[in-house]
Amino acid sequence: MYSAVIGADRTDIEQITVTRIFEKILCIPKRTQWNTMVSQGDKKQVAVRIPLRQKAELEAEAVERGVSRSEYIRGILDDRHRVVELEERVERKQDRIDELEAQLTERSRVEEKIEALPDKIREGQTYQERRQRMLDQASVAERLKWKVTGVPVDRDSD
Repeated sequence: MYSAVIGADRTDIEQITVTRIFEKILCIPKRTQWNTMVSQGDKKQVAVRIPLRQKAELEAEAVERGVSRSEYIRGILDDRHRVVELEERVERKQDRIDELEAQLTERSRVEEKIEALPDKIREGQTYQERRQRMLDQASVAERLKWKVTGVPVDRDSD
């Protein structure tokens, strides 16, 4: 484990050593510990024990952003409430997606009914109505031909 002091430099090593002495005297657990240290202006130092792997990750991320580790950790702490806000936004967006998918499903169902409607109408028409509809849709040449051969009402022209 590594004892990191947020906002501290290497000159604060003595303070970290004093912290370790107090840990042993006061029997403070080593896994999760926050020690409030001497105030420097409007900031207070806080000592946090973290695994070496996390320390290395924090240092690498801070270097990527071009800030100190302490400044990077302060940024994380400042943004911690944003996570809740973003989760709520994601939940609202997911609800809207579900709503739109339901609307799309309903629309597809209605479109299928509309597409099937002409077939249902044709099935319900009498022979005379089908014959008249075909004559109304036919060209002059087809009508003349049908005068001789008859109107092919049973043939599906659509």
